[in-house]
Amino acid sequence: MYLAWFDDHPKKEVRYKISEAISAYENRFGTLPNVVLVNETQTMEAVDGVQIISRRYVRKHNFWVGVEYLAS
Repeated sequence: MYLAWFDDHPKKEVRYKISEAISAYENRFGTLPNVVLVNETQTMEAVDGVQIISRRYVRKHNFWVGVEYLAS
């Protein structure tokens, strides 16, 4: 299950937006997410221990926070 998070504030860093989205997921579902899907233009390393995956189909300023079973 994913939580869709939208933040287009121009003065916030993307890393901070993702941290806020992760916190919102934790508050809503009571568990930690392990992945955030972002637009392909927003590539970066993990944030707060959560893997960031870029996808073409995720619109800019949208962050899909959730749990996926990732192959190691």
